[in-house]
Amino acid sequence: MNLPDDFVFSQTSLQDYVDCPRRFELRYVLRQRWPAPEVDDMLEFEARMEKGDQFHHLVHQHLAGIAAEKLLASSGDADVRRWFEMYLETGLEDVPEPRRPETTITVPLGEAMVLAKFDLLAVEPGGRALIVDWKTSERLPSAERLAKRLQTIVYRYVLAAGGDAFYGGQPIPPERIEMIYWYADHEGTTRRFPYDARQFAADAAYLEGLANEIATRPAFPLTPDVTRCRFCPYRSLCDRGVQAGRLEEWDDDEDEIDLTTFTLDIDQIAEIEY
Repeated sequence: MNLPDDFVFSQTSLQDYVDCPRRFELRYVLRQRWPAPEVDDMLEFEARMEKGDQFHHLVHQHLAGIAAEKLLASSGDADVRRWFEMYLETGLEDVPEPRRPETTITVPLGEAMVLAKFDLLAVEPGGRALIVDWKTSERLPSAERLAKRLQTIVYRYVLAAGGDAFYGGQPIPPERIEMIYWYADHEGTTRRFPYDARQFAADAAYLEGLANEIATRPAFPLTPDVTRCRFCPYRSLCDRGVQAGRLEEWDDDEDEIDLTTFTLDIDQIAEIEY
């Protein structure tokens, strides 16, 4: 298996591997260009993604100090404006300061590295450490489903393993860490995931096991769950169909950032060396 020397795992790549090892191989090892659209209505799909990007950008600007009134005046899309108004109303409830938007941390994962790019990292000196992730998805996933997602696992683990730069040079106790998903299209409904030392140890073993498995396995089989193939752009390469899945059936709880084109910005990364 030949990953690039500078390859860094993320929740997206690890989720791809867990969902389908063959998809991971095509996307990250072979760097296969996507041969097919994910859904049947790509214009609407791309419009939804663009709205999500616009909302995230507005929140980032607001947290960087730009006045909310100015940002609202600049927003021409009704959905984005509605989401941003909901964020202003409830998005920062009980979120401590200092607040650091768009913060990336990388930490070792066995012989590899893993990164987490947080929408918002709020670490109270000597107190709580919150990870806030803004979601614009139309569907509201269950807490049980989110708890199994690699984003939840990776984000909390990375902060516990590498957040000492934000905590006075000391590791953040896992019990002080909580991850919050905040849903703009559902009146600011949240899904909250506290952490503890026992879960941190379990996550470390699980993630290191995944990284080692990826590095040493001789072949990457197709997922046995063919329902995952409906929205996979590689389905035609695997003889799993050529027709794109219907947009109204698409699970829009997927990550909104495509890390296949993610470029590491060293200035934004708090890199932890061991």
